[in-house]
Amino acid sequence: MPPRRLRLALVLAALAGAGLAGCSRWPSERPSAPRQEVARAGDAAPQRPSGPSRLPPASSAPAPGAAPQEPAPPGRPLLRITDRAALAELEAAGLDFGSVLTGAPRAPASLAALSRTPELASVSRVLSEDLRQVQRADPRSGTSVARHAHRLFDERWLSAESARFELIGVVNRMDRRSFHASGCGETRLVYRLAYAAKSLAGARSRLPMTAAFELLAPAPTPADDARSCRRLAEAWSRAGALSGPDLARFLTSPGGPLARPAVDRANLSRLVVNLQSVRWPSTVRPDLGGHAEYVLRAFRWDGRAGRYAPLALENTPDVARIARDPRQRERLRAWLSAPENLARLDRGTALLPDEFLATKALSATPHGLARRVNRPFRVLFEPGDFGGVDFGGLSRVRSPEGLIRRLDQMTCPGCHQSGSVAGFHLLGEEDPARAHDALHTSESAHLAGDLPRRRAVVEAIARGAAPDDEVPYPERGDGARGGYGARCGLGDPSFAGWTCAEGLVCSAYDAPREDRTTVGVCLPAAPEIGDPCQVGAVVPHADPHRDRAAAVQARACPPAAVCNTSPVGFPGGMCTGSCGALPEEGVCGAIAVLDPFNRCLARGTLFTECLSRHVAPAGLRRCSTEDPCREDYVCARTSSGEGACIPPYFLFQLRVDGHAVP
Repeated sequence: MPPRRLRLALVLAALAGAGLAGCSRWPSERPSAPRQEVARAGDAAPQRPSGPSRLPPASSAPAPGAAPQEPAPPGRPLLRITDRAALAELEAAGLDFGSVLTGAPRAPASLAALSRTPELASVSRVLSEDLRQVQRADPRSGTSVARHAHRLFDERWLSAESARFELIGVVNRMDRRSFHASGCGETRLVYRLAYAAKSLAGARSRLPMTAAFELLAPAPTPADDARSCRRLAEAWSRAGALSGPDLARFLTSPGGPLARPAVDRANLSRLVVNLQSVRWPSTVRPDLGGHAEYVLRAFRWDGRAGRYAPLALENTPDVARIARDPRQRERLRAWLSAPENLARLDRGTALLPDEFLATKALSATPHGLARRVNRPFRVLFEPGDFGGVDFGGLSRVRSPEGLIRRLDQMTCPGCHQSGSVAGFHLLGEEDPARAHDALHTSESAHLAGDLPRRRAVVEAIARGAAPDDEVPYPERGDGARGGYGARCGLGDPSFAGWTCAEGLVCSAYDAPREDRTTVGVCLPAAPEIGDPCQVGAVVPHADPHRDRAAAVQARACPPAAVCNTSPVGFPGGMCTGSCGALPEEGVCGAIAVLDPFNRCLARGTLFTECLSRHVAPAGLRRCSTEDPCREDYVCARTSSGEGACIPPYFLFQLRVDGHAVP
């Protein structure tokens, strides 16, 4: 396809009315599929709610005529479960969203019925008010693609007959032990909002919203001391040899990591929610390649009131309140500067006192930590505020810039915008039969890169040894390889060890002017397919609506490739070639052709059907879990089964707009 025609074919969802729709190290090793191994969400300070649990015992009985498979001796520990068959078995065994939320057996799956319970109603009321606040502040926001330039999440999905929260992951977080006064870390159950209904002409999709229960792994008894943590680590290690129904039966059997005592609501630390509240297409924000905002919330179960109540977010300051109160800001600065707290911040194990914390946070994409809304400490403080701090003796935080960036990445928005998939870290494996509008890699670069560290913690506990609880920067771990798209140092001493692999250079790319000596991104010295082709500093503001890209300059693409720009939905631009002569880093993908795709949608045809009919081939960057895309791009499934890097909002399931009316 000639370059000009190819470029026209790539003008897509960013145009109005059309579109394809948790923190630490880059790995030296990666897991292989199927994945049974969420990222740490910046959430609330741990509390153990009161009130009895009504969750029924999970069935451990084998299928008729079969016996549970005997688990193998301890080996490599299971860190997270994303296998669809095993998750379905766990839901059937009592870990469905409604049963965990309400603590009641046989809770309804449909949100139409579940929304009438006090448990979901109390959560939905808070989220609905968050959405109404967006509308009150922004008259251009609304749920209609045709009438609203800023597309709002349709709150009717929270009570729709066709909607449910689907279990997409179970995550072993024994590495979180240091964040709790007692216990063996956490176990997390992660759910994603999805819908499927005959009344919607067969429409079926997931939506950009996750809800996760963070359960405290039971604390050791005085007689047992740390032996119960060792038994839990051994159980996760035995589970690593199982899969499917056998895995689910072992996990929920007596003594298993998901047996009833472990999943009782009495052990619930918090329920966390990540919701894409509004999305602006790139025609509205052409310089940034579009704009999306996410509401981050945490809730605790209040047994006396019989409802879920908002809870403070872990390590996330209330920027507006602290900025208005100079004395509180100074108390926070003094707390951060204290040597004992600096040591914990350096290790990544500090917990900010409750008096400074917010109960709600916003994050924004694209351009990650170049956006000030994702860096609340950078809004509150300048590097000069820590000019007198002694950083000697610290291993990671070696400068005021390093301290502020470390603080920001320990917050909810900073964590969710570090190496994420459009603000998420785990999105769930796709149906293998789904050939269009599907993710090839459902976990973020941060999550994949942090697994070796988490594995080392569980293995140490299983051996009876003291684990290393230190947590590297979410953007990049200790000793990481500095591959394509990795974060790298631009001169500041805190990031001096963040070098790039051979053939890559550290580029400031979109870094704000004041951050151009801190952290950049590893990119090829010579341009390749998938590279940015529009380089310009983000000019950040505390209000994300006022962010902009300035002095944008064209960056060369390889021969026979074209630059698809931010105004058509490619943040920072992306070099795209032809499928006829693909380089080693390229793969043939498909992107919607503008006019026929728009006409198809206008006729009311399902999004996936329009996508299957009206696409053009394009040479895109190849990707996988081992080789992630650069930030602001996701690894989508191609017709050949390989992964290709595309903007996230070209996938229907990652955007709030264009879905059928609930």
